[in-house]
This record gives sequence, structure tokens and C-alpha cells, in this order.
Amino acid sequence: MFAVVLSVLAAAMFATSAAMQQRAARRAAPDVHDRALPVRVFLLVRRLVKDRWWLTGWILNVFAFAAHAVALHVGSLTVVQALLVSQLLFAMLTIRRPPARAWLGTAAVCTGLALLVIARPSAPHTLNRGDAGPAVLVAAGVMVLFIGVAHVLPSKTEAKLRGALAGVAAGVCTCLTAVFVVLVTDTLARDGVWGLASDWATIGVIASTTASGLLTQDAFAAGSLPTALTAISIADPLASAVFDATVFHAGWRGVLWWPWSPIVVIALLIAGVALLAAARVQDRTPVPVG
Repeated sequence: MFAVVLSVLAAAMFATSAAMQQRAARRAAPDVHDRALPVRVFLLVRRLVKDRWWLTGWILNVFAFAAHAVALHVGSLTVVQALLVSQLLFAMLTIRRPPARAWLGTAAVCTGLALLVIARPSAPHTLNRGDAGPAVLVAAGVMVLFIGVAHVLPSKTEAKLRGALAGVAAGVCTCLTAVFVVLVTDTLARDGVWGLASDWATIGVIASTTASGLLTQDAFAAGSLPTALTAISIADPLASAVFDATVFHAGWRGVLWWPWSPIVVIALLIAGVALLAAARVQDRTPVPVG
């Protein structure tokens, strides 16, 4: 029960933090959205770190991460990760008069992701590092593709689409961070701290963590909070599932992962995204200045 309470608390704080940071990013975006991608991201970050609203959200995100870590320590990984998906529902509370289709879409996405998380395999006892390199390159290529498509679209393109594409890239990058963490902890267990100096995954952790943070803020700046957060929340577990199957060679839990379950997950995610895309939502409160 303690893990359940911490998981729900972490989900609420993650959602609130995302809402605060997204509002700050949206306020800073109009002056930089026409710049080239590297310049835009640099200018966006420079403005955000001076924004008290964004900094408060970042501090709240740190507390959320701590609560999530404690929940993982005292509770089941499956239960904690499934409950963390509820941050999408908490994010809806930041929306002004959300329509019924938005609630239905969010519930469908949460249900699909929860089923995917529950059915995901446990981490394998052995790791074939030879499979990791090519898979990381493919994932990085997919991430770059989504970034490129998001930023070559005409400026008149609907912001939701740009935010969704940037959110997918951020979600894939978040998955890469988790993969690098697995590789780094494997090196740490085998070779100790000194082994990290020669492990390419150590650099990967630093690079992917930085990139995922920047991409997340870019996704927040491009579109609405439900769009960006949904894209990130879908891309991360789906990419993780692919890595589980191809790199870690871990099987799905037979009791929970019936033959028709992938169809159910895909159907729920598609239905949820379609409903959210059709819903017109607004922030509950205006973004404060300063």
C-alpha cells in the first residue's frame, strides 16, 4: 500500500510538473519557433532556466523522481509502472473544461499502456551487448527521423502534430536512457566503477538524458500538454518493448500476454490518440508571467 500511495503521488507530481513546464515553454516558444532547430533549442533553454514557473516545475519533477524511486524500492515494478501511467489522467485536471472525448481518449491510452507494462517481461539475467549497438543506432535513427519531420513541417501546420512528433522523439530518447542504464549497471556489476570509463554506454546515458530533457521541452513548446505527454508516454513503453524482445531476448509473461493482447493494446492506443486528437482542450489557467 505504501508503494501504491507513492506511485500515485509521483504520477500527480510528474503531471503537475509537466503542466508547469509546458506552459512556460509555450510562452517562450513564439519568439524562437522560426529559428533553426539547434538555435531554437538553445534559446528556449536559456529562457526557461530564467523562468521561475519552469524552475518550480523542475524542482517538483525532482521530488516526483524521488518518490518514484522509493516506490520502486519498496514495491513491485509492475504495479509501480502501471500506476505511473495515471499521470495522463492527472494531466487532464490542468485542462479547462475538458470534453468527454478527451477523458475517454486518456482512459483508453492509460488502459493500453497499463496492459503493456503489466505484460512486459522481467529484466534478463544475461545480456548480449553485441545486440545493443545496432539496436541503439536504429532507435537513434527513428528519433532523428521524427525530429526532422516535426521541424520541416510548414509553420502553419497544426501545433498538435508538431508536438506529437517531437513527443515521440522524446519518448524514444527516454527509452534509450533506460537501455543505457541497464548497460551501465551491467558493467558496474562486472568490472566495478573503473569499468565505466571504457564503457560507451556511460557517454550514452549522459547524452540521452540531456537530449530527452531538451526534446521534452521542445515538445511542450510545440503543442498542447495532453498531446505531448501522450506521445511521450506511448513511445517510451513501446520502444522499451521492442528492446526487450530484440536486445534483451526476454519473453512476455504467458499468463497476462494472451495471443490477442497486442491487438487490444494497439486498438486502445489508436482509439485513445484519435479521441485526444479530435478533442479541443485549453489550459485551466493562464500562464503567469515571470
